[in-house]
Amino acid sequence: MSTTLRIPELLAPAGSPLALRAAVNNGADAVYLGLDRLNARQGAENFTTETLSDAVRFAHLKGVRVYLTANVVVLSEEMDDALQLIDQAWAVGVDAVIVQDLGFARLIAAELPQVRMHASTQINTHNTATVTELERLGVSRVTLAREVSRSEATSIAASSNLEVEVFVHGALCMCYSGQCLLSSLIGRRSANRGTCAQPCRLPYELLDEKSRVLKTPGPHLLSPKDLCSIDTLPELVASGVSALKIEGRMKDPEYVALVTGVYRRALDRLATEPESFAVTEAERSILAEAFSRGFTPGYLEDIRDNRMMSYTRPNNRGVHVGRISKVVDRAVHISLDSALDTDDIIEVWTSQGRFAQKVGRMDLSGSAVPTGPAGSTVVIRTEKPASAGDRVFRVSNSTLIDAARRTYAEDRGGHPLPLDVSVRLVVGSPLRVEVRQGSRVGVAQGPIVESARTKSVTVDEITEHVGRFGGTLFEAATWDIELQPEVGIGFSALHRARREAVEDLERVMLKPWAHRELRHPRQQRVERRRSIAPIAPQIVIHTDDLVTARACIGAGAQRVIMPHWALMDVPAEEIPERIVPELPRIVRDREVDDLLVIARREYESHGDAARVVVGNLGLLGPVAESGCETDAHWSLNAVNQWTCEALADSGASMVWLSPELSGRQIAEVAAASPVPVGVAVYGRQEVMVTEHCLLMSIGDCNQICGTCPRRRTWHALRDRKGYAFPVSSDPLGRSHIYNSVPLDLTRAAAEIVQAGVSEVRLDFTVEHSQEAQKITRIVREAFAAAIGDREIQQEAVEQGTTGHFYRGVY
Repeated sequence: MSTTLRIPELLAPAGSPLALRAAVNNGADAVYLGLDRLNARQGAENFTTETLSDAVRFAHLKGVRVYLTANVVVLSEEMDDALQLIDQAWAVGVDAVIVQDLGFARLIAAELPQVRMHASTQINTHNTATVTELERLGVSRVTLAREVSRSEATSIAASSNLEVEVFVHGALCMCYSGQCLLSSLIGRRSANRGTCAQPCRLPYELLDEKSRVLKTPGPHLLSPKDLCSIDTLPELVASGVSALKIEGRMKDPEYVALVTGVYRRALDRLATEPESFAVTEAERSILAEAFSRGFTPGYLEDIRDNRMMSYTRPNNRGVHVGRISKVVDRAVHISLDSALDTDDIIEVWTSQGRFAQKVGRMDLSGSAVPTGPAGSTVVIRTEKPASAGDRVFRVSNSTLIDAARRTYAEDRGGHPLPLDVSVRLVVGSPLRVEVRQGSRVGVAQGPIVESARTKSVTVDEITEHVGRFGGTLFEAATWDIELQPEVGIGFSALHRARREAVEDLERVMLKPWAHRELRHPRQQRVERRRSIAPIAPQIVIHTDDLVTARACIGAGAQRVIMPHWALMDVPAEEIPERIVPELPRIVRDREVDDLLVIARREYESHGDAARVVVGNLGLLGPVAESGCETDAHWSLNAVNQWTCEALADSGASMVWLSPELSGRQIAEVAAASPVPVGVAVYGRQEVMVTEHCLLMSIGDCNQICGTCPRRRTWHALRDRKGYAFPVSSDPLGRSHIYNSVPLDLTRAAAEIVQAGVSEVRLDFTVEHSQEAQKITRIVREAFAAAIGDREIQQEAVEQGTTGHFYRGVY
């Protein structure tokens, strides 16, 4: 006896109007889409405020919810327009707004409280404490970080009042979402602003501490395989999560149609026959042919090693269809393992590289054929040289593509909504047409029915003319016709009544959103809250080396931030008074209690002077409640005063600003923030933190990270231009990648003083203690000169970068 399961929402991407139709017509319960601004996929076709209304109407008539992505950080000067945009989108009927910026979320909750908010994966949520904090901010659903395991998601869903959403299919980012600055710092294209250039898909060499190239399985050391959870759907459904999300707003509509359709059919089978559920080989094949860098169940199933990586290629690898058996005068003989069509696109893997082409003319047994069956040997002509033994992959399946396109090529593509149609023609009464879709009914009346003067209307003519539902989303499923004999009626009257009945039905179907109106949120201004006096900011050091910490304190640093793990084995009496522990940005539920013990001990040791830097949103409040002054970490992406307010509400007494701000923007935020702010002025800024350890690419790893000999020394990634990005691995096995060129804002000291920041930070990574001490002294003297209106004598390093200070991000 079968049992019907509660199936989570299937949430599909809609990067364009065609992709929207593809998702809706292939079974999505909801879609997520973005406008031409304020979303994390600026490279997609997207929608405009004008086309959004039509998109929402189409989806709602099909019973599909629409979520608007506003999942970027919002600069101060954009906040007013951003709120107006959400107001307009809600008025036209979107069902939720997906947000990243904490200040933006705070304002939406205050100014537009009727708007349902979902927390983007860009917020980097991976513990229950952060979910609780997001609930306080007014969020209704949270999209967990892709690095969260299924067991962790189950626990979070069970202990939270919010809906929980997880990604189940599509591209995986190498870095924790919302934490990646690689594209931003090397090319000004910020992932936090929707313009990521995906440098993670480029080739790199891994170097040891002596700059020797290490052997790795391939050059694409930052390129994961694609996530695929089709085989674990039963476990995901049982986990209690509310939504299963497919990645892909940058993908073609064909991809959206194929992948959404596979997951829809699988979930429907699972709902009705859970005991016998199995994924078919045809479904796996469709997913692989739609797009695949190779598949992995990834972090959801606790896989973080080399099995999740696509080291040899960063793009679609397609499916293997055969191997070249011989080549005669450019006539290439392919022994096929799978059927191949002339319109397919293949990729030939040769010893000299790969090339792709359309199959074109294909001969079998001396005759041209449209299809070569599996097991046969066909002959084609390749555009570039190939050799016997070369493998052939299909990267575009023309049959699948055509089938996918048929589902969305026209408004009636997919499955038109069935209608029960009732028509009444009785002499002396008005023509009546009723259309029913489930429990919803549309009705229209026409002229008074009269006896026929010439020819009476027939049942067939009624079904033909009333049944013309082309151009709508409906089709007639059943008919109930009450037709008095010898009745006459003009066909135009039938057409008009049918059209008006459909319009009435659509009004009924769209009624839940019809009451919405523009709320016109108050204009948001950047208001100066603190007077800015030209005083020297405190010099703060960040390092994981105690020798460097002591050297910098000796050079005049007022405080040193050190990761908590760097202090774990150090006797308390050997830790200088000015050392401040830093709690990590990545915190699992199982780690929370131990980290809060550190905060409590800090308060017990230092009383009201106790201070802790907190990198995880969920820990801000609990650490503040321990009595410690709480600094919000720079990874919390504070780019505007409202985010500073949100962080202060959460417990922060000081906020380190995002490194993506310009000097002008820093000054605006500093003046309006309710708490003091700080900025980085020197150092190789961290551009990635990854759950997968890059050092695994060297060879087998036992994943006992605390004693791993590899992580005792620095490594580096060298790109195609010769730039080397330092890499370290922490005791939990996470890799940290740093910019190839250090930030140096020494020459901007006067502007930073005028901006009114309270603290400036120097991040030391690969520098030895003497070098760090020298740089600390130079920076301290530069700010002293700026206060004294004297000329700054020297920069911290000869070849540095000013980062975004003079340019900002796009």
